Amino acid sequence: MPIARILARNLGSRARSGTSPLTHAKAALMTSLLERRDARRAPFDGGHGGGVFLSIQYLRGLASLMVLLYHAGYDLGLITEGSRPHWLASGVDIFFVVSGFVMVTATADRPVTARRFLASRIARVVPIYWLATLAMIAILALRGQMLPTLGEVAFSFLFIFYFNARVQDTSPILGPGWTLNYEIYFYLVFAALLRVPVLGRIAIMALLFVAITALRPVVPADSAFLVRVTSPIPLEFVAGMVIGYGRGRLMQAPAALGAALIGIAFAALSLLDPPLPRVAFFAPPAVLIVLGGVMLERHIGRRHIGLLGRLGDVSYSLYLTHPLLLAMLTPITVAAAWVWPLGIAIVLGSVALGFAAYNWVEVPTTRAARRLLGGVRRD
Repeated sequence: MPIARILARNLGSRARSGTSPLTHAKAALMTSLLERRDARRAPFDGGHGGGVFLSIQYLRGLASLMVLLYHAGYDLGLITEGSRPHWLASGVDIFFVVSGFVMVTATADRPVTARRFLASRIARVVPIYWLATLAMIAILALRGQMLPTLGEVAFSFLFIFYFNARVQDTSPILGPGWTLNYEIYFYLVFAALLRVPVLGRIAIMALLFVAITALRPVVPADSAFLVRVTSPIPLEFVAGMVIGYGRGRLMQAPAALGAALIGIAFAALSLLDPPLPRVAFFAPPAVLIVLGGVMLERHIGRRHIGLLGRLGDVSYSLYLTHPLLLAMLTPITVAAAWVWPLGIAIVLGSVALGFAAYNWVEVPTTRAARRLLGGVRRD
């Protein structure tokens, strides 16, 4: 039971027995303050005892920065398919593992119906994504490029994989949206199994996704939807769920072990270049990074690491809006000496745009969506 309720009950009973107006006022004030605190902490209760997982918040910020650097470098020709900085793309895999972790911790200590869970996810994911998608269409129109069909807009809005002829890839109108298709896929399966105890849910989802992945060799290569659905990527979410389930014990691990896992993971990503598929190479380090972060949680304390923590706050907005700035600026032709300055300007501008979008778009539209969907809780 949240601390606010326990103290409210005790203070309330004392106030009634003591018949003191001052005691009544103190009880009301204490209850209000504690309820506000519990409301902020509730999404990550369940074995943590300290509210928000700062390690996860920092990893969100780090992952969003990695993806931004990768996309900016790739679009400017500073990163190629075979170059070492290509590992920055693994920020996406960190996001997937983090998502599995958060879904377990967010639903751990309170009953949540499938409808309420999905409403919460829709309110969180959809509004700014749809707006960013419309903004990308407007940019394409201004640049005189091929515009998506109504069918492609519908597929993008509904998180359905399709082949995008404009970019010759299985990608929605807003590039990073392909990862959200996997997020929604994961949410639907997770919601369907909410009544199953966490450990059973993890086992069922692991077996289900392994079975679906096993079908990939027989899937037609020209079926964009089936090729994506049979990807092993959903297993990264399951790995995050396992970490979320064991978070209580993991947080008791020595700080040196957590730091070592993170160090080993980043060293492997940046130094090794094995001939492996994306998931086979990126998933293990991503899992180790989140695992190490959770092990460091208790040692972080309640200190907030300025910019990285704030980047965690705005990570979703930054993730969705930086392609808009890239779409506007990367077509600009500059001399070779100005490529790096342009890249730095794009990175800084994208971060600024992410903060602005978070405060002026994501927060208000998410609140409006929650009200529209019946006042679902923040997560």
